[in-house]
Amino acid sequence: MAASVDYLIIGNSAAGISAAEAIRKTDREGSVLIVGSEPHSAYGRPLISYLLEGKTTLDEIWLKPEDFYEKNRLERWLGPEFQVTRLDPAAHRAICTGGEQIEYRRCLLATGSVPFMPPIPGLGQAANVYPFITLDQALSVQEAARAATERAHGANRPSRCVVIGAGLIGLKAAEALCGFVDEVAVLEMAPRILPAVLDQEGAQVLQRQLASRGITCLPGVTAASIEVEQGSAVACHLTDDTVMACDFIVAAVGVRPNSTLAVEAGARQGRGLVCDEHLRTSLADVWAAGDLVQVTDAIDGSQHPLALWPAAVAQGGVAGAAMAEAPEAPAYSSAFAVNAVDFFDSSLLTAGCINPLDDGGFTVKTEVDGDAYVKFVFREGRLVGYILLNRSANAGIYTALIENAVPVDQLDPAMFSATPENLDFPQPLRWARLHRFYPTDRDQRGWKESC
Repeated sequence: MAASVDYLIIGNSAAGISAAEAIRKTDREGSVLIVGSEPHSAYGRPLISYLLEGKTTLDEIWLKPEDFYEKNRLERWLGPEFQVTRLDPAAHRAICTGGEQIEYRRCLLATGSVPFMPPIPGLGQAANVYPFITLDQALSVQEAARAATERAHGANRPSRCVVIGAGLIGLKAAEALCGFVDEVAVLEMAPRILPAVLDQEGAQVLQRQLASRGITCLPGVTAASIEVEQGSAVACHLTDDTVMACDFIVAAVGVRPNSTLAVEAGARQGRGLVCDEHLRTSLADVWAAGDLVQVTDAIDGSQHPLALWPAAVAQGGVAGAAMAEAPEAPAYSSAFAVNAVDFFDSSLLTAGCINPLDDGGFTVKTEVDGDAYVKFVFREGRLVGYILLNRSANAGIYTALIENAVPVDQLDPAMFSATPENLDFPQPLRWARLHRFYPTDRDQRGWKESC
């Protein structure tokens, strides 16, 4: 099979779908082909844990209606045989696992992240070790949990899953599996759970809440080796010299940019693919969007991937518009991490810098009230980060303070100890927030600024 298209999109998730929509806003006629290694239509990856918990259904996880591809005249090749294994930028050609060749005019790489499998002895030899990133992986874990519990109960013992990694993916997997196994233990090499999105005090508050739901978190402890019998993991030998029996393992140590395809084709890479403001890579007529792209952190200026769903959507839109040569195509300059997640009845929202350096000129305000924990981080008179654990109301206002670099001295100090309202913003910023879609040639009175 061979194809020749105007636009090739490699990746059928948030960034790829957003790019396709952006292309179609400008170019209704150009041919678009979306290829992906998963056999499914685009779905919400953050929903896979909710699917296992029964909080959503298979019918509800799809990003778009089934007729989305047809209505937008998007051809799709989906399945493992369509995984692109080689990119030839000089020939403008991509080659798939099954031998299919695709010639393109312009190409988008939206291949996301791949799970990192730590070099723990025995881990790679066990069949009952599962990542937790894709829909099929989640369904496999669900089936493994059901089977493990049936076997364990037949032997008059509790079933146990060990999750290696207490990041967002690991803890969401642990939460989902609570309904299928009797015991869930989460190992974490770092000294606290959620090391990238919580501080020590907030992590302790959340860890207590997870423990009340049957999830045992062990920060500072990970697996030194895996004991394997007849091809299956049966126990974890831990770094604290204890041994923990298990029925299966979820490996959620972290993810890495899935950029091998581009790098082997000669693309420039730092911590992710290096792109310009329109997300064009160093390869001719190749753009990138999503988890594999290196972006500038708006808080500290560092360069790193921003593996978050909203960022992938935004980047896909920017790249798609540039590929279609949209008039006044937007640019993507910088961003900062914003996380919103819940665990059982607990809500967690974090943004920006949450673990500042002691000598970095930061000031910190924290508050603990029962199950609620709040932290605000300031630098040079401006809010640069926050943690809101079980106090989620109007988190968007705090995010807007970071985005707009609003001087704190223009604000009522009480807004950091109580739930803020829009009236707490300075008047010019308040007007801009409330009228962000107002005609740009009007002033605050609604009068034209110029002829």
